[in-house]
Amino acid sequence: MLLRDKLKQDVTILDGGFGTTVEQFGYDVNHALWSSNLIKEHPEGVYEVHKAFVDNGAEVILTNTYQASVQSFRNIGLSDEEAKGYLEIAVALAKKAANDDVIVAGSLGSYGAMLGNGSEYTGDYNVTEADYIEYHKERLDILIEAGVSVFAFETIPNIEELKAVKTLLVDYPNIEAWISVTLKDSIHLSDGTALLDVIELVNDIPNVYAFGVNCTSVKVIDGAVDVLVEKSEKPIILYPNGGRKYDAVKKAWIDQEDASLIEAAVKWKDKGVKIIGGCCQVGPEEIGSLVKAVK
Repeated sequence: MLLRDKLKQDVTILDGGFGTTVEQFGYDVNHALWSSNLIKEHPEGVYEVHKAFVDNGAEVILTNTYQASVQSFRNIGLSDEEAKGYLEIAVALAKKAANDDVIVAGSLGSYGAMLGNGSEYTGDYNVTEADYIEYHKERLDILIEAGVSVFAFETIPNIEELKAVKTLLVDYPNIEAWISVTLKDSIHLSDGTALLDVIELVNDIPNVYAFGVNCTSVKVIDGAVDVLVEKSEKPIILYPNGGRKYDAVKKAWIDQEDASLIEAAVKWKDKGVKIIGGCCQVGPEEIGSLVKAVK
């Protein structure tokens, strides 16, 4: 099934946060690969999470590959071939949990996800365009070979990484992608770039079929919705976290906010947002409540 077909609906429901959900299911994610370590260690847990989101009404689910770049596997001493095996299993587990009406999208976390220091929420890293492209391309090629055709370049906080993704996608005209970023506040990317400049950049990428924000609080996203809907030429996708901030030292989520995803989602749908889901701290039950609220 194509993402462009889903976008013809009034609204499409994305799944929620994989890592925080699998942890709630009793699995340990205290590992350099975070939840991706479970692909081989506890594949039943990966399947269980995907299936829970599907059973609660998710129409698009993301592979458990957010932090599973090829470089991430190299960093812990695994070979490129072993990395490929992990990624192939991740796709198979997601496809097993999906049904004919559910899209399996490849999760491509930002370069900051590999660093493991919380920089996907700050944009505080800077490497060359070639480094960004190699980082994303290695995993992208493996996931395409494994049968994935829809991809999420997600949690991107840095304008230079966005420019690199734009360059990379020139060579992949036959895939469907969405781009989602993290925000510092309602008018700035996490690295301080004006949101309007980000929108202008993404508008110019032909095979990006949706653009939006993820793993940012409901409150901050709510303040950005009107600008996103008005200025983006792409359908809008929003999947906030549960309102906490990430403490990279403690590797924990702190400072819970009270904004309700469900209440906000109803407003977002009325404003024309096309895909809504959740990120960290948003589990299957909340996705089920989201389905009831907007579908």
